[in-house]
Amino acid sequence: MSGGPDSLCLLVLFDEWRKRTGWQGAAEVLCVDHQLRPESGQEAEFVAETARACGFDCTVLRWSGSKPSTNLQEEARLARYRLMADHMRRTGAEALVLGHHLDDQAETFLDRLTRGSGVAGLSGMAADEGNGPEGLRLLRPLLSVSKSDLKAALERRGRTWCTDPSNQNPKYKRSRLRAILSLLAEEGLSAERLAQTAANIRRAREALESTVEDLAARLVTEHPAGPVRLERQAYRDLAEEFRLRLLVHMMSRLSGKVSRPRLAKLEALDRVLISGEQNRQTLEGSVFDADADTIRAWKEAGRAPPGILTGIAGAGTWDGRYLFRAPNRATDEGDAPLCLGPLMSAPVSSRDIDWPKGWPKAAFDCAPVLWRAGEILMPASATAVLTIGNSCSSADLELERMPIQGKLTDNFMDNGGTDEEI
Repeated sequence: MSGGPDSLCLLVLFDEWRKRTGWQGAAEVLCVDHQLRPESGQEAEFVAETARACGFDCTVLRWSGSKPSTNLQEEARLARYRLMADHMRRTGAEALVLGHHLDDQAETFLDRLTRGSGVAGLSGMAADEGNGPEGLRLLRPLLSVSKSDLKAALERRGRTWCTDPSNQNPKYKRSRLRAILSLLAEEGLSAERLAQTAANIRRAREALESTVEDLAARLVTEHPAGPVRLERQAYRDLAEEFRLRLLVHMMSRLSGKVSRPRLAKLEALDRVLISGEQNRQTLEGSVFDADADTIRAWKEAGRAPPGILTGIAGAGTWDGRYLFRAPNRATDEGDAPLCLGPLMSAPVSSRDIDWPKGWPKAAFDCAPVLWRAGEILMPASATAVLTIGNSCSSADLELERMPIQGKLTDNFMDNGGTDEEI
């Protein structure tokens, strides 16, 4: 809640709904003070008082430190989600409810249109975003309601709100888009029409995503320790749109994070892969190695290889790609710590490794390896290991490959350029 009419109306309506329905869940109000204007502290206090008057706890989160000199509004938005996500992880909150409305949806569509976005950006915001910024679940119950209706609802209830002058400042793109929207509405292109177009594009995007997931399951073979491969002819037979999206899927799988390569570079890689050339290229931290029949890809070690976790216990993740579960029992004072790291950093000789057939050795530089005091260990339960030596001791630890974390074609991240979205 910022104190403006959108979020204030969300709070008022949510409070009325929970009282009317007898909802017994827990909710907390979050307010982010970006500390960009002198009056921001007073606005945060207004939010806190309003929340408490409705019976909600309120936490004010402050964006402290130096502020960027360019792209300020976008950086503030990212900082806002980051602060709220950190707080929600600490409290165990399930979802973030936001006051985005119909006019916001239309402005978002126009903004993405000016950036040359494809179906990813033009599909707009979702009412229920399962994996939004920082991995948050975002709920937007007011997406079909206009801003004027929200203000009218507050006025009927005698409510006042804070006004942010930057919302009318033509220095910011969002303010200029609002002025354009009123002109478009006079020609019949209303916020409702733009929102409906975004919804139509969203259906097309969801169909593309579903098809790419099916293609990846059928065509891409994955070694449990990291690298992937597929037949080159099967790749050539796909339509260009599916080839590009499949490449992004593979890069995200290899890196452990959502990849967003520039479209021009992605198209250049695709041209090489559909040719008959034998080639090796790197994009977004992934190495693509193609011979006459097969495309192989793996995570590039580069200048920043995966780190080493020392003294692991309990549950956690390594390199964004693997989940481990280790006992939380206490160790003897003389016990060496248990380490999990990449093969390239492990205390093992190349001749002791039973290298998988059909893969380059370099494909396993970032494969996970477990060791203690220089001795390579075999996890008791694993879906992601290399066979190393013939006398590996075992460790009471589970290690498994994680699914891709986050949606490949999200609708919440601006790419900053006209050639970055597919």
